[in-house]
Amino acid sequence: MEENIKKLFEITPSEIPETLPLFPLENVLLLPFGKLPLNIFEKRYIEMVLDSLKKNRLIGIIQPKNNQNEFFMVGCIGKITSYIETPDYRIVINLEGVCRFILQEKHLTHKGYYQGVVETKEYIEDLNPMEPNIDRKSLINKYSNFFKMKKLEIDKNVLSETSNLQLLSTLAMLAPFSKIDKQAILESNNLLNRIDTINSILDLNTFHVVGSENFSKH
Repeated sequence: MEENIKKLFEITPSEIPETLPLFPLENVLLLPFGKLPLNIFEKRYIEMVLDSLKKNRLIGIIQPKNNQNEFFMVGCIGKITSYIETPDYRIVINLEGVCRFILQEKHLTHKGYYQGVVETKEYIEDLNPMEPNIDRKSLINKYSNFFKMKKLEIDKNVLSETSNLQLLSTLAMLAPFSKIDKQAILESNNLLNRIDTINSILDLNTFHVVGSENFSKH
């Protein structure tokens, strides 16, 4: 019975649309199985969220390249898992990363937000909830050192409640990486490549994160 209910919340490859609304966010990273809270206050994006809620609850998070409405080619689909309407006419939503996509084309809707034609075939393995075997303590400690260097802190209590897969996404999403570094992490082919990419980024800051030699599937 529980398994049947679980299927109601899962997204299969056939359920991923070919078009979806785009939410361009500067220096914001969403990864599969990551959690992203967003405060929506612009009219066009409130309309975007309301339109998405009427359909499949899916939104494409993507980074803008510049101020000329050019976007990076790779983004991540997020599913609205909850939302709240506030008394001052905002919408606060929570997104869960589903699957990365390649943006093939986009057009501006009459409501002021972009609708994108997307291709997800290359990243369909993102839907696989495999649990990587990682050294959680070492990973968190090394990220903590990086955060301290940036005069920031990690809430380790929150991280203790995440799965290994969520932890890999959460730490990369929270880290104060540059826009380009976040895009490089997003475009890594798979989890192994993602760890290698994060390693390279942190190496430049004289810190090291758990390497791919500590990564294996259950």
